[in-house]
Amino acid sequence: MSPGGHLVTTTAACAAWAALTGSLEVTAAVAVGGFLIDVDHAIDYVAFERQRDLRPGTFLRYYIGGKVQRAVLVLHSYELFTMLGGLAWWTDSVLLWGYLWGALMHLALDLVFNGEYTPRSISAFYSFAYRAAHGFDMPTLLALPNDLEVPRGFWAGFFRGASVPGSGQVARRGAPSVVTPVSDPMA
Repeated sequence: MSPGGHLVTTTAACAAWAALTGSLEVTAAVAVGGFLIDVDHAIDYVAFERQRDLRPGTFLRYYIGGKVQRAVLVLHSYELFTMLGGLAWWTDSVLLWGYLWGALMHLALDLVFNGEYTPRSISAFYSFAYRAAHGFDMPTLLALPNDLEVPRGFWAGFFRGASVPGSGQVARRGAPSVVTPVSDPMA
C-alpha cells in the first residue's frame, strides 16, 4: 500500500479509537503501529541500501520506483508481532495492544495491496526468517515487474505509488525495476 494509503487508513483508525476509548495514549499507539511502523524502511534505506540522500522525494522514489535491493524490514515481520503479542498478553499493556492493532492493520493492508503484482508469495515475504533465508534480497524475494512508472511530484507518488505502464494499475513499492525518469521539485 502507498504511504498515503497507510496515512489515510491510520488516521481513520485513530479517529475511531479516540472516539471509542477517549484515550490519547492508545490512539497514539495505534498511530505508531499503523503508520510510523514504516520507519524500518528508512533504516533499511540508510543502513543496508547505503543511501545518503535523505530528501523525502528521493527516498519515496527509491521505494516506489523499485530500486530496493535489500529488505530487512525488522518491524514488518510475523515473528516480531508474535513476540509483541505475547508480551502484550503477559503484561496486559493497553499501549502495546494499541500498537499491535495499528501494526496488524498495516500488515493486512500490505498483504492485500502489495501482493497484486508479485509472482512470489507475499505472505511469506512478511516472515523475517523467510527474508533472512533469502539473504534479504528483494529481487529474489518478490520478483516484481521491472517497468514501473513513478508519478511526477511527491504527493502523487505518496498517495498513488508507481504504476505499470499502459495498465492504469497501481504497482506496489519495493519492486525491483527500471524506473521512468522523474523530475520532482519536492526532492
